[in-house]
Amino acid sequence: MNEVSCLSLQKTVIGERMPVPMVANKTFRFAPPPDHKAKHLFVFLPGGGATPESMISVAFKFQARFPSAALVIPNSFEAPDDEAGHERSATPMLALDEEARMERIHAMLPRVEDVVRREQTNNGIGAESTVLIGFSQGGTLALEAVKQLPGLAGAVVAYSARFARLPRVGTSIRARVHLVHGEHDAIVSRVHSERAARVLAALHVPVTLDIVEDLGHALSHHAVSLGSLRLLQGIYEGRRATLH
Repeated sequence: MNEVSCLSLQKTVIGERMPVPMVANKTFRFAPPPDHKAKHLFVFLPGGGATPESMISVAFKFQARFPSAALVIPNSFEAPDDEAGHERSATPMLALDEEARMERIHAMLPRVEDVVRREQTNNGIGAESTVLIGFSQGGTLALEAVKQLPGLAGAVVAYSARFARLPRVGTSIRARVHLVHGEHDAIVSRVHSERAARVLAALHVPVTLDIVEDLGHALSHHAVSLGSLRLLQGIYEGRRATLH
């Protein structure tokens, strides 16, 4: 996999962004500043058909709130470009029926797991301090990853996303889940996040849901800030529970 390693985003000054090489289909890594040891690993999963560059501005916002987090924006997890794979990937996953969505998820999750496990090893960070952050299809991948791969990550922040298939009764999900959805999302209805929040709560999974007013299927500054705030609150609540 081609890679691009970048210096810490914290080395920029306000109003000035560090130059970032804009090369499609690369993996971007952003390390904490030298005076911060990496305590968390954030893996950003772009929407379907999007390049890693589409999540760089989101990574900037998260690192502002979590300066000790190591950030990774991997390459696409779509199937290889053979004839059948190209036809499958040409259809957005969220437009497929449930069975086809699950088939696509099952093909992509092993690559997601490989990337996350490798980055955990490289950064010396455990699953409990790993967060999957995804938009649209990337959010669906993040949700399905913690549902199907228990112990992969400690939290998910999913924007404008849905489960490919809602968790069934008895499903064990050992991660906090933070859902953020646009009120007027016409691509993935907010109803999917509302249903997911109810199902997760019934499974005793720590979950938050924020519906952003006047927002469609998009990432706004307010939406991203809400997701990072809920993540921060969840981390502190987890620490308090451990102390008690």
